[in-house]
Amino acid sequence: MAKTDIPSKRLIQLRPYDWAKVALKDNSEIRLTEMKPEKNPKVESRLDSLFWIDNDKESFILNIEPQGYYEASLPARMLRYRSDVWEYTISKGIGTPSIKQVVVFFYQKDDNKIYGLKDERSDDSKIIFSYDVIKIWELKKDYIIDNNLIGLYSLLPLMEIEPGETDDEIIEKSVKTIETIEDEALRGDSLAAMSIMSADRYSSTLIKKYVRREMLMNSSLFEEWIDEERKEAAEKATKEAIKNNNKEKIIETLELKFDFISKDTREYIKSIDDNDILNRLFAKAIKVVRIEDFEELLEKIKNLN
Repeated sequence: MAKTDIPSKRLIQLRPYDWAKVALKDNSEIRLTEMKPEKNPKVESRLDSLFWIDNDKESFILNIEPQGYYEASLPARMLRYRSDVWEYTISKGIGTPSIKQVVVFFYQKDDNKIYGLKDERSDDSKIIFSYDVIKIWELKKDYIIDNNLIGLYSLLPLMEIEPGETDDEIIEKSVKTIETIEDEALRGDSLAAMSIMSADRYSSTLIKKYVRREMLMNSSLFEEWIDEERKEAAEKATKEAIKNNNKEKIIETLELKFDFISKDTREYIKSIDDNDILNRLFAKAIKVVRIEDFEELLEKIKNLN
């Protein structure tokens, strides 16, 4: 999730107007004011992007939700977000303004194809809830470029592939388009976001062919992403070390108590990847009187899996 979470949120923060234009499918001028997601009366909202939209025709709240992983319960979360917003607006004396929610899917594998919820009862209440979706792979690159929607330039490699278009041509065209951005910091962040988010579809060798490391040196997004990657790697390494230590403790405890344990028992303990199970097994290893009882427990765990 972290792979898309940081760059997608940054892109919306940097160019919210561009994202609102695409989300609303509106080529006319819109007036947009950012709403900072904050603590409402009861719970802390995890909303990513909220904006007041004020047009000549109407005023409403726009919620853009980037989705970079598969989530079966996404509709329930989106309904909760709507409730969170209304809880906040009611507490501020604003009532229940209209809300338009748009989920942005970057990759087809993350699209759960369920865009709402329905609960109808004949006696007392009903809920018919839905939200819009943007499927990046269905957007046309020329539309984004022709309308100067700079905030989505980073996603050009993920958009609709034209007949006969090669991967090499897609990445080259995308980089050249991003290089037209005059703001140096925005250009660097856009190249960084493209490199990160395109890695799911294109080889790192191809991306590095057109995006050299020095092109990202002025990108705060790139540095933030690198820091997050290092943090996740360190956390993963720590968890792995704890697991390996627990496995060794179990094996050592059994060998001290019973002098010998079978190769199958040893290998199965080493194959366990759940730290909670390892903790329980260690407690059992300390208390168990017969090695056969411990082996029976391992057999039960095997059957459960």
